[in-house]
Amino acid sequence: MRLSQRVARISISSTAEVFAAASKLKSQGIDLVDLGAGEPDFPTPENIKQVAIQSIHKNFTRYTPTDGISELKEAIVYRHREDFQSNYTPEEVLVTSGGKHAIFNLISALIDPGDEVVIPSPYWVTFREAVSYAGGSCKFVRTAESENFRLTALQIKTALSEKTRLILLNSPNNPSGAVISQKEAHKIAKLAYKRNIMLLSDECYCHFIYDGLPHFSMASLSKTYRENLIIIGSVSKTYSMTGWRVGYCLASPVLIRAMLKIQSHCTSNANSIAQKAAVEALSGSQKSVQEMHTEYNKRRTFIVQALNEIPGISCNWPDGAFYVYPNVKQFIGGGGKTTTSHLALQLLDKAHVAVVPGEAFGTYEHLRLSYANSIQQLKEGVNRLRSFFETL
Repeated sequence: MRLSQRVARISISSTAEVFAAASKLKSQGIDLVDLGAGEPDFPTPENIKQVAIQSIHKNFTRYTPTDGISELKEAIVYRHREDFQSNYTPEEVLVTSGGKHAIFNLISALIDPGDEVVIPSPYWVTFREAVSYAGGSCKFVRTAESENFRLTALQIKTALSEKTRLILLNSPNNPSGAVISQKEAHKIAKLAYKRNIMLLSDECYCHFIYDGLPHFSMASLSKTYRENLIIIGSVSKTYSMTGWRVGYCLASPVLIRAMLKIQSHCTSNANSIAQKAAVEALSGSQKSVQEMHTEYNKRRTFIVQALNEIPGISCNWPDGAFYVYPNVKQFIGGGGKTTTSHLALQLLDKAHVAVVPGEAFGTYEHLRLSYANSIQQLKEGVNRLRSFFETL
């Protein structure tokens, strides 16, 4: 069978592969510690679930407008204004089936073959694949581990060329947890505006920032840069709704209409019941968000300290999200474990611990571990990691 060149340019998501492998082992009754899953371990808040149940009983199960129900678009505008003092309108909102869907729509609407997209590294796995699928070229900007993987405007400026069409940011970063400073974010936004380059800011982890760092959106920096700015958001991480699949894009009406064209011919609307639930998530009580933030911060403290006590491993303090990105270069190269992918497979097979190899994110000396797990599970996972690495 001949498949398209578009499909040949991309590979299956590494995080999805780890999830599938972990699920298979669990189904076999194996006691697995899953530090690979990029999703909250908390249940969806009860008030959100109740609205979904009520929506089913009210038969809200038909198609909705492709760009989302009006009350959800208004709720997205409201929440963003409350949290970040922005002034978007419903006409600048597109509701999608998760943040990943919004990113694919956006890149499909913007990128032609030959266009360059500047992406800081380490990067979320889908960024590279979405650009490749559209026929664009990725230009990676390596951030420094010694600087806690924090991005600077100078690094972005150095990577720009006449072919640059889009700069793609993710703060807090998946996998490193790095947060771009307000000063550097403002410089990057100004740079993109002056060069007439589009700037995408993936802010799906924006409510999980630690150590008193400023809580801001690129959209709250200056109204001047709005025409070139795209914000991607989601209810998945903030409200523990990963399986509900509701995301959104905030952008100029022209770009929203272009993305809507694409969406109208592929997925149509996001799930109708999930849309109603998302309205409650965004406009209802935010108590659960703060509770998750507090718990994640405790877990972050535990796992960073615990990993740094394992000989041969060094782990930076992440600024946000719920991942750590320890350096394991001391264990790369010998005994057939020549890459982090090999190391991750060995951990899964011998220690029954699921992690994601750094190669998936564009680096070659790291593993990504999620601390969206109970302290008990994290302790067990760290103990298994210590025992495994002591044998190498």
